[in-house]
Amino acid sequence: AMVSSKGEIIERTQQVTFVDSKGTAETILATFVQPIAALMEIARKREIKISGIGIGMPGPLDSEKGISLIKGVDKYESIYGVNLRNEFRKRLNLPAEFPILFEIDAWSFIRGEAWLGAGRGYNRIIGLTLGTGFGSGFMKNDELVDTGPGIPPLAWIGGIQYGDGILDDRVSRRGIIRRYNELHGVSAGDVDVKDIAERAKQGDSDAIKVFEETGEILGKMLKTPAEQFRAECIIVGGQIAKSYSLFVAPLKNALQLPVIVKQAKNIDLSGVFGAARLLFKNVLIRIN
Repeated sequence: AMVSSKGEIIERTQQVTFVDSKGTAETILATFVQPIAALMEIARKREIKISGIGIGMPGPLDSEKGISLIKGVDKYESIYGVNLRNEFRKRLNLPAEFPILFEIDAWSFIRGEAWLGAGRGYNRIIGLTLGTGFGSGFMKNDELVDTGPGIPPLAWIGGIQYGDGILDDRVSRRGIIRRYNELHGVSAGDVDVKDIAERAKQGDSDAIKVFEETGEILGKMLKTPAEQFRAECIIVGGQIAKSYSLFVAPLKNALQLPVIVKQAKNIDLSGVFGAARLLFKNVLIRIN
């Protein structure tokens, strides 16, 4: 989308594009560039000045250079080591000085929520993105930080050891689906998290238990990082956050801390707002 420095999406510019994360490098790069090119053309026709491009994308990522370091997770393998900034400039015919900034998508989400969403007014925020994987980030005084008390390596709570693996294995789409199948006794068929959530709302005891367990696990695993970081607010985003009501009570009960827990205000748009905010903070002297 095109976002103004006041945090407003310019009318008729929001776009959603499917990306084949297992495609070739050319397929992925072309898909990334297409909506940006379309937006640049809209800006040209409407005589809108574009200050730059802000991008939030899955990590690991060399955000300074714009190089994807995703490897071994069965997605975006073909663009490992690719300098995305250079590719975008070349494919969009942009000058070398044109700003294109990158950061991990979970960080963009937190930045967006702190700017325009549930995080406004808080100085110490932990943001969680629950979806295909478990993303996280820590914000202190309007800046994302990746070192300090309570902050795990890479600021990734999902990477904390849990059971025989890591927390990302359990508190994620695949973990919830796997656990539901375990409780069900037989394969539940081709279900996704939204299907399990709907079953929970209709009284399916196995589905209810899955979300209650997920909330409890999340609360227990968040307790130490949140306490040591002295978090004032925890914001839960990502597509699984759309089922927030099913797991928030056990999460808070397990957390046992005087910290505010909130559902993201803009689940589908905070990443876009955050990417724009990143750009404005670095390119514009002052945001109106």
